[in-house]
Amino acid sequence: MNRNRSKYALCVIIGLLCLPASSPASAARPNENASLGINLAGVTYYSSEIVFVDLFKHSQTWKSQAPGKRYGQGGPLDLTEDGWVRSLAEGGHFTDSIILSPLRTGYPGGIYTCLYDGKGKIGFGFGLEVVDEEPGRVRVRVEPDQNLLSLKITETDPDEPIRNIRFIMPGFEDTYETQPFDPEFLKRWEAFGTIRFMDWQRTNNSKQRDFSDRPTVGMQTQGGKGVALEYMIRLCNTLGADPWFCMPHLATDDYVRSFAEMVKGQLDPGLKIYVEYSNECWNGMFGQARYCRDRGKELGLSDNDYQAQLRYYSRRCVDIFKIWEDVFGGAERLVRVLAAQSANPWTSEQVVGFEDAYKHADALGIAPYFGNQLGNPKVQNETAKMTVEQVLDKCAEFIEENNKIIAQQAELAKDRGLLLVAYEGGQHLVGHGGAENNQEMEKLFHAANRHPRMKQLYIDYLKGWKDSGGTLMAIFSSTGRFSKWGSWGIMEYHGQPTSEAPKYDAVIQFLRENPKWW
Repeated sequence: MNRNRSKYALCVIIGLLCLPASSPASAARPNENASLGINLAGVTYYSSEIVFVDLFKHSQTWKSQAPGKRYGQGGPLDLTEDGWVRSLAEGGHFTDSIILSPLRTGYPGGIYTCLYDGKGKIGFGFGLEVVDEEPGRVRVRVEPDQNLLSLKITETDPDEPIRNIRFIMPGFEDTYETQPFDPEFLKRWEAFGTIRFMDWQRTNNSKQRDFSDRPTVGMQTQGGKGVALEYMIRLCNTLGADPWFCMPHLATDDYVRSFAEMVKGQLDPGLKIYVEYSNECWNGMFGQARYCRDRGKELGLSDNDYQAQLRYYSRRCVDIFKIWEDVFGGAERLVRVLAAQSANPWTSEQVVGFEDAYKHADALGIAPYFGNQLGNPKVQNETAKMTVEQVLDKCAEFIEENNKIIAQQAELAKDRGLLLVAYEGGQHLVGHGGAENNQEMEKLFHAANRHPRMKQLYIDYLKGWKDSGGTLMAIFSSTGRFSKWGSWGIMEYHGQPTSEAPKYDAVIQFLRENPKWW
């Protein structure tokens, strides 16, 4: 370990690895026959869901502040590799971090415990009341209607800097290490049999190449580079859910091997592992797709740029699958996913067929969203004039049309001995290509997502997926605020009543009525 990394980080990692799973998956899996998985939304300081009982794991990366300067313009910060502040410049410089933005239902009220290692001074913004304080431990009163949770460091000893800050919700000071996840978060997703960690891993446009580039449990926040693999494994062990991991597109073979070895060493042996190379390498909006295009062209895999892109993706998938197979001594515990564009079966043919990639895989993955046609910039003015009922009527039509493509993709997969899975799925009511700025359309799409009729649309959609030959679908996504960039969350905010979340209500009903059918 690099000598600049704090001793605490090593202790935390060792301690976390030694902790027993809270609910061993091999003992009992109430979600064992679940037909759906869930894509978890990324952990950030602006999340609308509480994931960790130590809220500082959600926190913003440090912002540098100085007297007379604009917010965040205090100059470069001296940080450790783990993101902790090693020293502060003289002249009143300080640093601060938003712990968690206000929640729709308010913060859980009560006395929070802030713990830290090192020497220095910390404080809190926006009128947070300090109840009592001693070195390394501060208790703070948080009211539900508190404007914002933020913490600042005004002094730190360079020889023993402030680090390992924890901001623990009431009632969890004695248990936050043995059970880091919020009980409501666990309860909300316990029915799902598979958890896709694409956003927790910050997969899109990832810069991770070597295993040392990955986020770790000792970092200042799990909301910066992503969530540590140890936490992903721990969550799956707790819920008895199969993990779905996305390997970064730049990852070296050593990265993939080290990742797989950690999973093998820590994941409950009763769980399977879904393995996917990056995310949507067919989609040119992402850096990973452009990377595959460039690599495919360099290797001369086709005279056609897009075909070369898909072929490189296919080849790299097989390379990665073989590494996982080597680590696990075979493919028995693995579900090796080759992904393609749902609306374009030709991409599936390219990906599964190149160099007989299907012989090294278990599943073809697509994302059969519905409703995306309404967000096309060419029809945005027409869409904006529609009523909510008209939008929902069109969605019903799109679902029927979509079932034909799903059936075609399912047959393509079956012919090659593969299952058809959905790496993502759900509604896709969002403007794009400039249409995201159409405020009338944005309001319309939000209203459609909240409309009670959306529940039946989701049930019909999922039944269509099942009847058309699909197997596991990983719904996209868990919890998130609606914005001009989409209404992806099947829940909007932490503590939302199910009666106000028609998409979540539909998904839970479908899970209950349609156990695993394949």
